[in-house]
Amino acid sequence: MPVFAKKAKKLSVLVLPSLKSGDLSNLLNEIEDHYYGRDECSMQEYEVMKDNLLLYNHAKLMSENQSKDYLLSMMFSHYDKNNDEHLEKFELDQVSAEDQDLVNVINLTSGCSLASMIEFDDTDKDAKLSINEFSVAMSKLYSVSVVSLDKALEVNQVSARLGDNVELHCAVTGSPIPPVLWRRHGQDLAILDQEDVKVYGDGSLYLTKVQLQHAGNYTCSAQRNPHVVQTHILTVHTLPEVNVMPKIQSKKPGEDAQMFCHVSGEPFPQVKWLKNDEELKIDENSKKYQIIGNGTSLKIRKIDFADTGAYMCEATNVGSVDEEHRFFAFHDWGICVYEPTTCRLHHMIEGTDIIPGTQEYVCGGRGTSCSWGRAVAISNRYIYASQPTLDRILIVSTVQMAVVDVVGTDKVPVELGKVLHLDQLWLLSWREGNDTGIKTVQVIRDAGQKRKHHTVHPEPIDGQFDMVKELFLPSSFQEISHYTYKYGYVTHSNQRGLYKLDLENLRYTRSVDLTPYNCVPEEIQFSALYGFVFMECKEPVTRKPTGQLVLDYLTDAVISTSATLFGRPYISPDSRKLVTFDRTPTGSTLIVQEIKVHGLEFLFDVKTTLNISDITFYPSQTTHSYDLYASGQNKEDLLFVNLNTGKVEIITGVGIASTTSTWNNPARPITTAGRFGAFLASPSNHALFIINGQSRTVNCEISAVAKPSQIVWITQIYH
Repeated sequence: MPVFAKKAKKLSVLVLPSLKSGDLSNLLNEIEDHYYGRDECSMQEYEVMKDNLLLYNHAKLMSENQSKDYLLSMMFSHYDKNNDEHLEKFELDQVSAEDQDLVNVINLTSGCSLASMIEFDDTDKDAKLSINEFSVAMSKLYSVSVVSLDKALEVNQVSARLGDNVELHCAVTGSPIPPVLWRRHGQDLAILDQEDVKVYGDGSLYLTKVQLQHAGNYTCSAQRNPHVVQTHILTVHTLPEVNVMPKIQSKKPGEDAQMFCHVSGEPFPQVKWLKNDEELKIDENSKKYQIIGNGTSLKIRKIDFADTGAYMCEATNVGSVDEEHRFFAFHDWGICVYEPTTCRLHHMIEGTDIIPGTQEYVCGGRGTSCSWGRAVAISNRYIYASQPTLDRILIVSTVQMAVVDVVGTDKVPVELGKVLHLDQLWLLSWREGNDTGIKTVQVIRDAGQKRKHHTVHPEPIDGQFDMVKELFLPSSFQEISHYTYKYGYVTHSNQRGLYKLDLENLRYTRSVDLTPYNCVPEEIQFSALYGFVFMECKEPVTRKPTGQLVLDYLTDAVISTSATLFGRPYISPDSRKLVTFDRTPTGSTLIVQEIKVHGLEFLFDVKTTLNISDITFYPSQTTHSYDLYASGQNKEDLLFVNLNTGKVEIITGVGIASTTSTWNNPARPITTAGRFGAFLASPSNHALFIINGQSRTVNCEISAVAKPSQIVWITQIYH
C-alpha cells in the first residue's frame, strides 16, 4: 500500500497586534491564512508534492517495476490533453478536476497544486512546460515510486567465520540510485558510531572482525521508501572447541573404561570418536564400545591389551573449513592481493616500494611500469615472479605479503616451471628481448624453504651450458600426487628430437630421435596414468603442423601418431581427459578424448567462433573429474565445456582481451583457485573479472588493476 509524504502540522498561537482603523479586513485575512492554509506553495512543499505524484502515478499507470524515464513519459502523455507536447495551466487544472484521488494526494502538501509545476519549473518563462522541463523537474527526486528489488534477492544468506570481515551490498535499486538505509532491530546503523559497523557512501555495510554477536538480520531499504526491504541473514561460524577427561587412564584387563567429551561451537558440531586416528565403527549391537548421548561419552567394556591406544573425540562443523583462497595480481604498477568472494583489495605492493634489506625498487622509480614474465607459487609460501627487463626473479612471501628476496639470473629471465616433490623452480632465460629459440636453463633448489636462494645450471653438454628452445616439465597440477616424475625434456631449434633430463641430478640421460616422424616438438604434456607423453609436432623451419605423437615415458618409445590431429594438447589434472586445442580460420576447435590404458578414445569435439586465448580446468560439480573453461581474444565471452557430457555454455560480459601481450603470455589468461576453490580469474583490457565457476556467473569486476599479466592463486591453511 503506497505511503505518501505529509508535512506535520504544529500547534501554534497567533499574537494579535494593536488594531488601527481599516486593518480589520487585513487581520481577518491573516487569521484565515494562518489557520486554513496559505495560498503560497513553498519549495519544500513543492518537492514533497512531486515525490507524492511519482508514487501515485507509479501505482496507477504502471503494472510492474519499469524505468523512471518510462514513468515520466507516461505521466507527461497523460497530462498533455491537447497533445501539443507542452503542459499548460488549463491542462493541469483539467487533470486535477478529473481525478479526485490525485487532488487528495496533492492536498497533502500545503498550498500546492498541479499547476505549481509551471510556477517552479518553467525555465524559459513561456507559461508552459516542455517534455524536457518536465523531465528535469522530476529527475532529481529519490522517489519511492521507482525503487525496486528482485524477488529472488529479498533474502540473502551470508556465512562468515569468526574474525572475518564481511561486506554487504544492498540490492534495492532505483533510477536514480537511491540513498540506502541500513537497520538492525529497527536501529539506523549509520548513526551507531562503532568501529566494527560502518555504512559507506556507496551504500555498502562493512562489518569488521565479526563475532558471534554480529550474527542475525540486517535490513536495507531506500531512505524514502521503507517498504521495499532486503534482508541479509548473517551466520557466524566458529571452530569447534573440544575438551576431554581424563586425558590418560590405566585399567586392568577385564575392567571397563570410560572417557568424556564436551564440545562447543556454532553451529553445534557433530561428534565422532576415533582410535589411533581411525574412526570407531560402532553399531547398536556392539558389545565392546558404547557411545552415550550424541558423543558425550565413550565406554569400552572389558578392556584387554588390544584396546590400548589413543582415543580422540573429534568435532566438526561448517566452521571447520580450514582453507582460504586469495590471488595475487601482477600488473603494470605492482602487485595486488584480493579476496575473491568480496573482491576486496587485501594488500598492495607498489612498484615504487623499496625491497627490504636492499636499495632496489620492486619495479623502478616513479613512472616506471612493471614488466612481468611469469609468476608461480611454491608450496603456498612463496611466489616467484620473473622480471625480464631487470634480469632477476622476485620472491614474494604469501604470509608477509612482501618481497623478501631477489635472485639474479641469466639475461632476460622469462619462463618459470616448478617440480614440487623436489622443491625446485626451473627458469628459461631468453638472453634477448625476443624469443629466438636460444635460451639458458637455470634451477633454484629448496625453493619453498626460508633461506637465501640462488640459481644453478644443469650439467653442461660437451663442456658448454646447453642452449635450448624449450623446457618441458610435468605439470604441478597433476592430481595423482603419489606419482613422482623423475624426468623432463628439452628441445632445440629445428631439431627433430628430444633430450631427456634427470630433474633431481640436473643432467641429461639420453636423446630421443623423432626424425622418422618429422616431429619438432612444439608442446608436450605428461599423463600420470599409463605413462603417456603427448606431443604437438611441427616441421622444422616451415613450422607446418605434422600431427600429434604419443610417447612412452619409461622407454621413450613412440606408441602412436596421428597425422590429422593438429593443435596444442592439454591434460586434465586427473589424467583422464586429453583436450587438443586447434585454431581455425573461423575460430577454434576443441577435440576431447578419454585416456585409457590402451590409448585414446574420441569423446566429442567443440567448434566455436571464439578465438580461444587460454584454457584451464575446473573441478566438476557432478563427477570426481574436471570441466573446462576457455577465455577468448575476440569476444567478451568465456567458454564452459562439461567434459563428461559435452554440454557447452557461454559466459558473456567479461570485457575484451588486451590488445597487447608480452613475453609470449596469453592475451587473456584464465586461472582457477584449485580443487576446492569456487572462483576463476581472467583479466580483460581494462579490468579483472572474477568468475564463480559453480554458478558460471560473473562474481565481480575489479577495475583498479592496470593490465594484469599474471594471476597466482594461493591457499592459506588454518589449523
